[in-house]
Amino acid sequence: MGLRTTPHISVVTPVYNETGSTLNALVGRLTAVLTATAADFEIILVDDGSRNDAWENISAISLADPKIKGIRLTRNFGQHSAIAAGLDYALGEWVVVMDADLQDRPEVIPELYQKAKAGYQIVFVDRAARPEGIVYRFLAATFYNIFNFLAGEDYHRRWGNFSIISREVVEAFRQIPDRDRFYGGTVRWLGFRQASITARHGERFVGTSTHNLRSRLRFAIQLILGYSTRLLYVAIFLGLVMAIVSLAMATEIVLYKLTDPERPVPGWPSVITAVFFTAGVTNIMLGLIGIYLGDLIERSRGRPRYVVQSFAGDRNTGAIKKVKALKEKQRDT
Repeated sequence: MGLRTTPHISVVTPVYNETGSTLNALVGRLTAVLTATAADFEIILVDDGSRNDAWENISAISLADPKIKGIRLTRNFGQHSAIAAGLDYALGEWVVVMDADLQDRPEVIPELYQKAKAGYQIVFVDRAARPEGIVYRFLAATFYNIFNFLAGEDYHRRWGNFSIISREVVEAFRQIPDRDRFYGGTVRWLGFRQASITARHGERFVGTSTHNLRSRLRFAIQLILGYSTRLLYVAIFLGLVMAIVSLAMATEIVLYKLTDPERPVPGWPSVITAVFFTAGVTNIMLGLIGIYLGDLIERSRGRPRYVVQSFAGDRNTGAIKKVKALKEKQRDT
């Protein structure tokens, strides 16, 4: 048995309820592209708790080709947790992260790699000609404007997960203990030299997206909580506005009485207005604080971001040892 070489490029792909035809097409196109790009490579398919036969298909594919590895999580932990699992076990000098539905086209990888080799540790794909409805574009633009304002970032909404990062970026990503790491935001936060390329967005191979409005809203809230505390400052601002408005109302009542002492002051409407305004803003502020406290409680539990159930293909023994050592170091600190 020959010595195992470290792959030059690893591809990490989270999989959730993808069909066998999609996975076969994905692996076939990736293999063709990577064979012409790097001397050695690996493809890591992370099954994020699929409810169909995705894992059986991954296992069969890995048996046919030793360059294909599979990681099966015990349940659906979310796309970004699946990406984190893949990065923990990837051994490549460069790691490509992409979706499995073929909207991220494998044929773009050589251009990503060439851009990275020009001196960049992180290169994202700016997705051009992406088919989006008017409502989705409006909601996405609104969210990213709010997110960028609250997080103090300049994150482009057309930058998805499709990217290539160097080994040093992977190791830095692994060191971050946050349970709710957003891949794109975390990688950008790490720094390093970053760039992007523009590439046409592909069409989904089969089926429809598994991300609905509810899951997107939940993810948006997690992002804002995980990357910004500015909501608390917004609460303070609302409190100041409430105090100023209340002062203005009190001043108006005093002037109203001074200018015409005989005229009665309309007490009930002013009191009720002040009470409802105060109660509403106070509840908003308490709600924001409560959300942050709840998030802190969840993070303090120290639960792992994902749990691996099984592996397919080469189990990446070296990567497993690295992950265990890293987790033991994090527990000690």
